[in-house]
Amino acid sequence: MHIAHSDLRNLFRIGDLVLHDDLKRARKELGLSMVDAAKLLGISQSQLSRIEAGKSSFNAHRLVEIAGVYGLSASKLLDGATVRTMSDTDLDRIGQVIEFVESTLANHAPRPSPQAIRNAVITIFRHETNAVHATAKPFDPTSYREILLSMIGAQRTRGSD
Repeated sequence: MHIAHSDLRNLFRIGDLVLHDDLKRARKELGLSMVDAAKLLGISQSQLSRIEAGKSSFNAHRLVEIAGVYGLSASKLLDGATVRTMSDTDLDRIGQVIEFVESTLANHAPRPSPQAIRNAVITIFRHETNAVHATAKPFDPTSYREILLSMIGAQRTRGSD
């Protein structure tokens, strides 16, 4: 489906009664002040205020910019959802978890299944991310060594039944 630029502009204007609320909510959930968000977007605070109030229309390029700064999916915003994308920090953290899991399992025999490794990475990433946000401690997946070995051991035991 192709939507012309002018149609997108009208779509934002028609749908902005919901869209502007989603943008404002997303900014607040990030803990960004309107001043800080406007600086990141390279626009004035008054322009951002008008966008969030539904008093100013904007184009697809601006939507993509706002979504990127807020860590959201622009296409999901148009569908009425505020789906978060992974930040660079999250991607670095998941990389750290993968490296930790792989180095811990490097000499582990037999090699766990890809599903067991996937589950371990996801579990450790979720727990460690929550811990970092709750305690403001540095990200450190290595504290999960025993949990990882336990998860892999439990998976191996189930697999051998």
